[in-house]
Amino acid sequence: MLYTSKQFYTPPLHAHEFNERALIIDTETVGAGPQIEIIEIALGDTRGEIIFDTLVRPTFNPLPTPSKHKRFSREEFETAPHWPDVWQQLAPLIEGKLLIAYNAAFDRRALAATCARFRQRSEERGWRCALQLVKQALGIKKSLTLTDACARYGVEGGNHRAARDVLAVYVLLRAVLAAAPQE
Repeated sequence: MLYTSKQFYTPPLHAHEFNERALIIDTETVGAGPQIEIIEIALGDTRGEIIFDTLVRPTFNPLPTPSKHKRFSREEFETAPHWPDVWQQLAPLIEGKLLIAYNAAFDRRALAATCARFRQRSEERGWRCALQLVKQALGIKKSLTLTDACARYGVEGGNHRAARDVLAVYVLLRAVLAAAPQE
């Protein structure tokens, strides 16, 4: 499908969907709304292995400004590939896969907007939201940050870097699914 920046509701992950046909994805971005652009992306499998991790040199937005968390340095982006080169490697990896993200609506929109700018097509099988699963498991309506959700389950949280957040989501999902009543 050709991506657009408007995406529909992303359902929660179900336990049976956490299998070899799924990948965990996380993005870091600059910009907002339809101008959002991916500057880092990582994929992990359902065994907890990072299978893809790269920075992406932004084309349409300025680099992020250094913050108190100092997640990125400008030097890191000097040799980073541009999105078309990243997409060439990423597209075959996600083809036919169910993509799981902690806040899937955000990552889905970021990928959609970035791909739409370059008129790229993706053949992923669909998206599922780990945040929605956590909310169901805890019986709450309020959204939790990844760090807060991890703390609730006594596991280490992410750090707003794509690969680290993918691993945090993996560990969180294992904890949530282990604590869930068996169907």
